[in-house]
Amino acid sequence: MKLRKSQFSVLLVIVTVGVAFLGGNAACGGQGGGVAQEITIKYWRHAHQPAEELEARLIAEFEEQNPNVKVDMFVATSTPDLHEKLLVAFAGGAGPDLFNMTHGKFAEYLSHNFMEPIKLDVFEVSSYQQLKEELPEEVAAGLPLWEHQGKYYGLTTEISCYTTAINTGHFREAGLDPENDYPKTWKQLAEVGKKLVKTEAGEIVRQAYALTSYPVTFTIVFEGMIRQLGGDVISPDGSASTINSQAGVKALQTLYDLVYVHKITAVPSELNRQGPGFETGDTSVVNDVGPWYKAYLENNAPSVAPYLKFTPNIRFEGGKDIGNPNYGYALQVSRTSQNKDESWKLAKILASAAEERRELGLFVPDVWPWPKEVSTGGSAIIPEALNDIVFEAATKVIFDKEDPQKMLNAAKTKLDKFLSELPYKLYGYK
Repeated sequence: MKLRKSQFSVLLVIVTVGVAFLGGNAACGGQGGGVAQEITIKYWRHAHQPAEELEARLIAEFEEQNPNVKVDMFVATSTPDLHEKLLVAFAGGAGPDLFNMTHGKFAEYLSHNFMEPIKLDVFEVSSYQQLKEELPEEVAAGLPLWEHQGKYYGLTTEISCYTTAINTGHFREAGLDPENDYPKTWKQLAEVGKKLVKTEAGEIVRQAYALTSYPVTFTIVFEGMIRQLGGDVISPDGSASTINSQAGVKALQTLYDLVYVHKITAVPSELNRQGPGFETGDTSVVNDVGPWYKAYLENNAPSVAPYLKFTPNIRFEGGKDIGNPNYGYALQVSRTSQNKDESWKLAKILASAAEERRELGLFVPDVWPWPKEVSTGGSAIIPEALNDIVFEAATKVIFDKEDPQKMLNAAKTKLDKFLSELPYKLYGYK
C-alpha cells in the first residue's frame, strides 16, 4: 500500500535565512584524450544497517551503469555524529557531494548555504510539479519538508514518527493481553507497569517503561507529551520558548512519577540510549522508536524481534489525541560539489527504491497504528542545541530530583537566548 499524501499535511519548519557562501571543494581527477572523466562521488549517511545494505546494492548498480563514476560511501555512527562531521568538513571546504540528513537540520543548513536545489534537468522535467509526478509517491509526499522559497532541496528517504513498542512476551508472562491491555494513557502505563516491572532486592532488573536517554529522541517524546496537553517547546511564532508552561511541568512530573512514585522505571544508567533495554529483553515498553525498529531488531536482536508489537503513542487522559512529532531524512547535494549532476543522478537511483525502504520501515506503513500517528503529530523541532537544553532540564529532575517548574524556567531562559541568536526561524506546533 502507498502512503497517503494527506498524512504529510503537517506543519513544517519554516526558515528565514542569512546566506553565507562557503569555499570550494576538491576537484575530482580525470583523463583527457576523449576518455570519460573519472569521478568519485563522496556520499555520507548515518548508520542503519538495513538501509546501508540496500544503498550499497543500489550504488553498485549505479556504478555499473556509469563506469566512469565511483561512489565512496561513508557511514557515521549516528545522526549527531554525521552532523558534526559535516560542519567540520564544510567549514574546511571539503564536504561530501551528497549526504542524507534529517529535516531537523534543514533550516540550519540553509542558513549556511550548504545545499543545492534539485536540478530538474537531471530528472528530465521542467517543473517541480512534473518532478512530483515522476517520483515515487512516498518521495513526492515528503518533498514539502525540503522546500524553501519555491525550491526543493532534498529527495526523501525516510518519513517517520515514534510510537509505543511493547514486548508481547512480557505482557503474557504478566497475565496481560497484549492485544487489549497495552497502555493507552500515561495513567494506564503506571497501572500496567506495576504488573510488568521486575525487582530484586529492591532494585529494578526489568523496567516496565524505559526513559530514552538520547537528547534528540527525548526531546521528540517530551515535545509530543507537551503538545498533547496543549503546549509546546517553542511558541507558534518562534519568538520564545513556552516549555515552562503548565503543560511542560505536568509532562516532566509524569516522567518523574514513573521513576519515584510508581517505581516502574529506572534512572537511566547510560546516556545516548534509544529504546533502552528493549532489544536485550530488559524493558517491556518504550515509545521512542519508529517503524524501522522492526528491521533493526531482526538484525540485532532476533530473539526479541518476534515479541515486538507497535501500539499508538501513549496519550494523556483528556489531552489531545495526537501522535509524536514527525521527522524525515533526505538526500541533499552539497553546494560546493564539483559533481552536482552526477550526485543528483545517484540520489535519483537511491530514492527510487521507495517500496523497499517502506518494507524496511523507513516510510510509515499505511496500517494501524501508523496513519493516525504520523498525520496528527506535527513536525518535530530538533536542532541539536535545543535538544541539549531540554534534556539537561529533564536529567536534573530525573537524576537529581530537582523541581520541574524550576528546571523548566531555567530551560526557558536558555532556549530564549538560543532562539534570539539563530540566523533562521523555528516555528512551533499549531
